[in-house]
Amino acid sequence: MRGLIFAVLSFFLLAGCGGNKGEFIIQNTSKKGLEETTVALKKALQNQDFTVLDTIEHKKIADENKITIQPQKIITFTEPKVASTLIACNPNMGVEVPFKIVVWQSYEGKVSVEYINPEYWSLTHNIKDKNCLNLINQTSIAIKKAVDNSLK
Repeated sequence: MRGLIFAVLSFFLLAGCGGNKGEFIIQNTSKKGLEETTVALKKALQNQDFTVLDTIEHKKIADENKITIQPQKIITFTEPKVASTLIACNPNMGVEVPFKIVVWQSYEGKVSVEYINPEYWSLTHNIKDKNCLNLINQTSIAIKKAVDNSLK
């Protein structure tokens, strides 16, 4: 019986309640070009009190190694108090910090903005503390708001 209850609860936890809940990777499509999307996203992250640390240009690195890929950039960002608190919740959270968003362009020219859903941090890092879960939720909301604002 406990197995059945666990299975049902796991299903609802992973399925989520609609919107982006339950999705491991949150995917958004931009109507802007790659560069314009990247600039808008960095500004939107800063407006949500995140510090943009770096932009890694995978295409440039691939070109230097004679590997053909479509344009792709990784934006790394953090909020030091949030990041430190999450690491205090579980030191394994260090693999998630700094936070990352990928902006990439398909062969058809479509620009996508994607990131790992912060809700999964509680599952992958076994975080159960209410304050830590609340912080993950607040971080998830702030990242979503930054991405949404950058796509307007």
